Amino acid sequence: MTTDEQMNAICIRIQDEKDRQRFEALLADLYKLVDQKRLRFSASVSAPPFHSTRPWKRVSGTAQRIVTDVYQTRGQEVEIVIEGAEHLFREIRIENTFTDAGGKAVALKRGARVDLTFEADAQDTVKKTADGRA
Repeated sequence: MTTDEQMNAICIRIQDEKDRQRFEALLADLYKLVDQKRLRFSASVSAPPFHSTRPWKRVSGTAQRIVTDVYQTRGQEVEIVIEGAEHLFREIRIENTFTDAGGKAVALKRGARVDLTFEADAQDTVKKTADGRA
């Protein structure tokens, strides 16, 4: 079955689906197929669109430093400063290995702008009141 045929079959199932969990699973499958198809277009170098059925929040940050272990026991890391985070908790370090739109490994440069997306399972969240309390 081709990607197009798979997409058509999933779309038909989405139209008829009544169960929310199965509906969300079908949407996730559809998004994966759309991203696969998108990668076939070499002119498209932007990040894949963000689709989530889970509660999420996106924040911006900047690659402040590239850290290389003196003893070379670990790979290169990037220190990212998260804008809007509390002063003592605004820096994180992660392995400096990312994937470009073509699926190749790349690394961030110092000063690179990044978006961080946090997701949670719906059952792990509570509604907020009008005054902003949980």
